[in-house]
Amino acid sequence: MRQKAFPALLLALALCGCAAQTPVETQTTPPAEETTPAAGYDFTVLPVQEESIYTLYGWEGYEVRKLTPYEGDWLVEYGYENDSNFSLLDWVFGQTGRRVQLTAMSQFASYEITGPGQVHYTVTGQSAITPWNGLPEEATVRVLGDENSKLVPGWIDVETSYEPVWLDPAQPLFIGATEEGPVYSQRYEQLYDARIDADGLSFSFIPNGDSMEKFQSFFPAATSTPGFSTTYDPDSRTFTIRLYNTCLESGGVGTEAAEWTGEGVYPEDLYPYSFPAGSLGRDSHFLKEVTIREDGEDVVVSALLTDRAYRFTVETSNLGGDNIPSFRIVFREYNWEMDEEA
Repeated sequence: MRQKAFPALLLALALCGCAAQTPVETQTTPPAEETTPAAGYDFTVLPVQEESIYTLYGWEGYEVRKLTPYEGDWLVEYGYENDSNFSLLDWVFGQTGRRVQLTAMSQFASYEITGPGQVHYTVTGQSAITPWNGLPEEATVRVLGDENSKLVPGWIDVETSYEPVWLDPAQPLFIGATEEGPVYSQRYEQLYDARIDADGLSFSFIPNGDSMEKFQSFFPAATSTPGFSTTYDPDSRTFTIRLYNTCLESGGVGTEAAEWTGEGVYPEDLYPYSFPAGSLGRDSHFLKEVTIREDGEDVVVSALLTDRAYRFTVETSNLGGDNIPSFRIVFREYNWEMDEEA
């Protein structure tokens, strides 16, 4: 038995030696890390290349408008071909293909990458959804998590920090519906209150009570800022606010309006309601000789700006369970730390 086993063992060793000498086949395919599918993401070739971004977004019906590379990743500005005024921003991680939407559809005035997965941007305030022009916005948005996933599954992908936008009083501002012209509106306002604050002016509004038609027009957009515009005359230093489709005095609907809105929304004896024309009170740090008056279908507020009124912004809020929209125009002085950079 031992004599028969030994030749067989020699034969096996000889065959192994032949196998060891067989040359290795030349590799003709790309390395695995370049062809591995991006599991859970949208790109099938990694790392993500410029061409694949154009291809994928094109398949989804978008037009890629600008690509900005950053340390192996990509910032993608894209939108619909038939709507060139508005864009979105995505962050694409090059190594894994993770895509994170940074913004909604917006009209960008500017944007820049400030760090990995972080973008600072400014938008004009024009809505991409409805014919509405709002206050310009400035913000910084950053991706939560790394190239593989967000920090906690199910949480939001981004964190956005908004910054106040300070406007030059000489820069005309319009906030409101833009359909059929800048002053178009189907909503009618009654000025509820107006007053001088330490740093500006505040206004609040209720429905116009002259008719149920005007009264009911107020509610479809009751939580939005009423339409208004600002202008400035540098020679006289007169700052003017025009509140569109707004009155100082209205009434007539009375109990009928209270029944339509429901108990407790507005008091039954609210109408007729009036706010006095004329002076709004004593001068302030930024404003002098503030007056209010009706002008046709609108209410006009005029004030003389002091030398301290360098910039202004708008703050919005709502009172009475979203039934009394309000806004403030807030002024500030020159600040060298903020304004030298600009």
